[in-house]
Amino acid sequence: MRTLRFVVLWWLALSGWWILLVGTNAGLELIAGACAAVLGTAVALGVRGQRLLRFRFEPRWLAKTLKAPLKVPRELAVVTWALIVHLTGVRPVRSAYRAFPWPAGRADAVSAGRRAVATLTDALSPNTLPVDMDCERGLALRHELDPRRASNELP
Repeated sequence: MRTLRFVVLWWLALSGWWILLVGTNAGLELIAGACAAVLGTAVALGVRGQRLLRFRFEPRWLAKTLKAPLKVPRELAVVTWALIVHLTGVRPVRSAYRAFPWPAGRADAVSAGRRAVATLTDALSPNTLPVDMDCERGLALRHELDPRRASNELP
């Protein structure tokens, strides 16, 4: 029963995503979306069978994601300003990779959920791009377009 629920929910989500991306509900597109959703669901089922799809999200960490969209306008202004400064020749803007301490956790489902939430919220920012999280050393690596104005925190 759980597998049936998993398959149905994945198929519905992927079909809906297809329709949203295509932007039409023409018959041929619906058939293509259904076929793509079947393939995606089969992949998700295979990954689940290998126990690679283990996430558990804590409400406290999910609540932190609500603040992330509020940072986007400020970060967009930072990126725009860096582009203007660089193109006008006032000063060159040098991007950088930076590793900083972050409790990445272990290989359990709760830690995987935390890493997923942190990666998603950091990826929303136009100024930063998450690259990797090292569980053994407790580090997060990300690329920063303008390191002088990048925040020093992940959620």
